[in-house]
Amino acid sequence: TLFSSLMLDTIRKRQRTLLTIITFVVIVAFAWFYNPASFRRGSRPDGSIGKLDGRSVTVADVQKIGRNVQLASALGYTDLLQGLVTDGRTQDQEILSFAWNLLILRAKAKELQIQPTADQIRNAEKALAAFQTDGQFDVAKYQQFVDRALKPNGMTAGDLDEVVADNLRFAAVGQLVKSPLPEGILRGLFEQLNQKLSVATIQFKRSDFISSVSDEEIKNHYEQQKQSLQAPEKRRVEYVSFALNPEQQKLPDNQKVSLKKVLAEQADNFAQSVLQNPAAFDQITHEKGLTVSKTGLFSADKPDPLFAQSPVLVREAFSLTKENPTSDVLESQGDFYVIRLVDIQPSRPLTFDEAKDQITTTLKDEKATAALKRKADQVRQQILLAMQGGKTFAQAAEQAGVKIDTPAPFSLSVPGESSALAEVWRSKNIDLNPGDTSQPLIDLKGGVIIHLISKTPIDERQYEDFKKSQYAFQNQQYQTIAFRDWLRTEQKKSGMPPLFGGTAG
Repeated sequence: TLFSSLMLDTIRKRQRTLLTIITFVVIVAFAWFYNPASFRRGSRPDGSIGKLDGRSVTVADVQKIGRNVQLASALGYTDLLQGLVTDGRTQDQEILSFAWNLLILRAKAKELQIQPTADQIRNAEKALAAFQTDGQFDVAKYQQFVDRALKPNGMTAGDLDEVVADNLRFAAVGQLVKSPLPEGILRGLFEQLNQKLSVATIQFKRSDFISSVSDEEIKNHYEQQKQSLQAPEKRRVEYVSFALNPEQQKLPDNQKVSLKKVLAEQADNFAQSVLQNPAAFDQITHEKGLTVSKTGLFSADKPDPLFAQSPVLVREAFSLTKENPTSDVLESQGDFYVIRLVDIQPSRPLTFDEAKDQITTTLKDEKATAALKRKADQVRQQILLAMQGGKTFAQAAEQAGVKIDTPAPFSLSVPGESSALAEVWRSKNIDLNPGDTSQPLIDLKGGVIIHLISKTPIDERQYEDFKKSQYAFQNQQYQTIAFRDWLRTEQKKSGMPPLFGGTAG
């Protein structure tokens, strides 16, 4: 909602979007999409990927926790999953993030003497929705889950106990580090969202400030900036995809799960083979009867049409090197891929003719922005001086030779015809008191000066109704941010694994 967005902007303006792990969950089977080859290149000779509190964390540790991710999802522990995934651009990196953070959580829980007892774990399991019938624990459902979901995937009831214990630790540690949302923040944000604003504005159109650019200016800019005027690096890759055929796509989700598990295993077997011997990529694909597709040369900002809907594949294509030309298994839109770097066209300086149009556009934009800002600053200064002399904003604007607009009162939640103005107000985090005049607010379309005439007080009954219905949810959002801040502090203390560019050692 807009309120949630505003609250998050206020509390943490640069907060990452919470990452989620999307899985297919049925009681009869799990598809283990986690790719055990993913961290081979990032691990050390002894198999470790970093150290936490002096103990080596190995690929095997991450693999085991990666399996628990699917189990936690099946049990409905979405808070645990979302709370412990703080980094990663791919699913495998999200699993590494989850694993590292879970190890931090376990270590801190031990330090705080938060260790779930056998009775607590057993009672938590009995309360799980998956094992309930008519609101009562159903031992038959529990046993069915163990026999049909855990055992076929090499897991036991002990693995179930471990995930339940981790969720108990997560809840207990969370209660210690989370603080409740102060009502002052809730009310302040509600006021920002719902108070009606009466404003007067002065608009500046960018088109009024566009001027011509001389050939000499273009040449001078080229000579000064030619080292930075570069044609982007381009790459060509080939890839093998492992996907359901059109008929399989029509099957129910519970049937597609088992098929996807097979595809994931096929993709991993192929990835292991080509990672061990990249030069044999063509031979291995031929022996396995796989189809190889090839892209044309493409840049990161203008991907090949085959990759246009898959940022994951584009990012991986530009992370491969001649020394390590083959990727691990990548998942995109439900399919699995292994890609190999074929060709690199390095970035190169643009010639003058190639750069001329780009330079012309840049210079026109720069000159228009500078001229617009000079004019807006000048107008604002004239208005402020006139208002200090006793004139109203309207009188001062008339004296400065500019026209004002007075849109109908609006709120950020109900902007009416002032939606563009409301978006500027919110995106620029404007905070004005009645009688205040904003700095010139300039964007690609032009600029605006906003003068706040008045704010209408909120409806107290409306606020009380909102507080009753929304406080619990907004408090949860606030506490989630508090927990993630705590977790990031602990990450810095521990050192992140090399795959995240950290300094774990």
